[in-house]
Amino acid sequence: ARQRTPVLPKHGMARRSSSSILAVALCVASLWALAGPAFVSPPPVARAEDAPRFDQVAQAAVLGAALAAPEAAHAANQGYAVLQLGWAVFIIGLGPAVLFWIYFNKPEIL
Repeated sequence: ARQRTPVLPKHGMARRSSSSILAVALCVASLWALAGPAFVSPPPVARAEDAPRFDQVAQAAVLGAALAAPEAAHAANQGYAVLQLGWAVFIIGLGPAVLFWIYFNKPEIL
């Protein structure tokens, strides 16, 4: 069996630096996002005379509607389950992705 000799880069060639370019782009994007208007001032506080006035019938109707539909408070949890499933698929998919990367880029460590 014939042994392969490793191919060494020539001195005139530039080194591959796509990962460092990606890291710099990510840092610039995060600094740009942080430099923007991240914090907004709260709306002005309404005075007591400007507040809407509800009579007892309207208050009872709102309270009855809130008590009649207690599941409305848990409506956001269904989206959270989808988020968990998405992250599970992503994390489980990382194993084969890393193995494929190693197989095609650094097969000597397998």
